[in-house]
Amino acid sequence: MINILRNERYLSWLIPALAVFTVALIYFWKGSLSEAMIWVVTICGALLLGLVLFERIAWYYYFLIAVIPISLDLGVMGGAKLSFPAEGMIAMLIPVALLFNKTYRIKFGQMLVHPLSLLVFIDLVFLFFISLFSTQIDVSLKRAFIRALFFFGFFMMIQLISDRKKLIWPWVFYMLGLVPVMYFTLRNHIHHEFDPRAVFNICAPYFSDHTIYGACLAFIIPMALILLVKRKLFGLDARLVTVLLVIFIFILISEVLALSRAALLSIVVAGIFALLLKYRVRFGQLMLGLVIIGSVVWGMSDSIYQSIQENESVSNDGEIVNHFSSVTNVNTDASNLERINRWVCALRMFEQKPLTGYGPGTYQFEYNQFQTLANKTYISTNTGDRGNAHSEYLTYLSETGIIGFLIFLGLVLGSVYLGMHNHYNQTDPVMKAINLGALLGLITFFFHGLFNSFIDQSKMSFLVFSALATIVWINRNSKNNIEQSKET
Repeated sequence: MINILRNERYLSWLIPALAVFTVALIYFWKGSLSEAMIWVVTICGALLLGLVLFERIAWYYYFLIAVIPISLDLGVMGGAKLSFPAEGMIAMLIPVALLFNKTYRIKFGQMLVHPLSLLVFIDLVFLFFISLFSTQIDVSLKRAFIRALFFFGFFMMIQLISDRKKLIWPWVFYMLGLVPVMYFTLRNHIHHEFDPRAVFNICAPYFSDHTIYGACLAFIIPMALILLVKRKLFGLDARLVTVLLVIFIFILISEVLALSRAALLSIVVAGIFALLLKYRVRFGQLMLGLVIIGSVVWGMSDSIYQSIQENESVSNDGEIVNHFSSVTNVNTDASNLERINRWVCALRMFEQKPLTGYGPGTYQFEYNQFQTLANKTYISTNTGDRGNAHSEYLTYLSETGIIGFLIFLGLVLGSVYLGMHNHYNQTDPVMKAINLGALLGLITFFFHGLFNSFIDQSKMSFLVFSALATIVWINRNSKNNIEQSKET
């Protein structure tokens, strides 16, 4: 049989015969020639992807990245949602990589030796463990399984890259995948005459709402800017630079039009952090500064709250100025008040189950019992169908308890520390530039995580896990580490 398949003379008639037979079979099954042709194209596409997956796993990986932004949420058995085709392609990728790619298995063992990688893996293992104590075990195990897909499909795949310059490629393909989404969203903006009140679902169905859309754009902006500024390091020709410049401008316009207050603030925070890196502020100094700022804010909380009470701007009255100035309105702005309602519920859930939490993915089904009439708003819901705790940190606290929260907090601080260490000690300009882009992207996510929770959505999860993996890759493969290992 193998010899027949390798013989071009047999294949010249075998393939057309199989195609005709398949069309005829599906036609008699469906009774429609047009539907039969659609099925044939789908099957052929799946076979082609399968062939690429086994023979050229890098091509498959880059194609997977490009379709992440345009993937759609589809309902699957058990009421769960699958971001198709991205998450389906990840599910295909992982077993092939584990079973048939020796390099992947070797890198997995090497990766676990690194402290930050080990912490990411511990976070994953803990999610599975704490799911056994969940109030809804099936929901929690599904959430843990999705996180495993992201870990093996995003974090681990970066480790297969051998050329340091190719570390930029995943980010470029993600930017390319964003282009049709940005075009689609811009057309919707034009259709609604750029009315700010229409912005909330204007990027649907590709992104669930404008907040995650803005957060993903904010995450990719530092890497896109660095790619343009340091274009000579990556050997980009004039035509490619022009294309990237157009995409970058498109991203900036889309970010502004997304009208996500937290996303825009996260870019400002990332800019301040970049300035601190320029003046070589150390991690210990950064933590001390944050503690001092936090203490001052806490000490002045009464006067700050009194001044905030005077703000009556709301985010959905159609005025852009009011939309952004409403960020401190905790009196009449429903978006802010609902966010506070969710935070209070998360803290009450933690008080009830401080050690185990309610289980990964359960917040939306459990928080209703902790709502009070005093905190509810006109956009509150009792059905668990609208969002989460609106905070990565409080989501961990309410769903995984104090241990899960501390693991996540360690992951945040550890990645910032390692990213800063790479930046100050890396001598290779290419790796230093890529490390900076990944680190600043993570800063936007960690800040945005104070107000929203998106880590379990593939569109954001790819960025987070790829950035973490990029920082680990640079740290493990840096010339400085090699020289130190030789000296010892």
